[in-house]
Amino acid sequence: MNYKMISLYDRLKPHYLKEFERTNLKYPDITGIIIDALQSDSLVTELKYSTVLDIKFLLGVDNPFTMFNNL
Repeated sequence: MNYKMISLYDRLKPHYLKEFERTNLKYPDITGIIIDALQSDSLVTELKYSTVLDIKFLLGVDNPFTMFNNL
């Protein structure tokens, strides 16, 4: 039996979704790269280091594990 894991994007806390909408106006390329990564990955540990740095640059989040709802 195959199970599909829920993407990180689907598990994002609502206020981070709003922050990405806001940052998309000023930094659309970086925001798009981050959103693509969040939609394709299911675990925080799968994120590339560059994506984690981009998240820190845009949102100031030091620990990306805190951005997601637990299942």
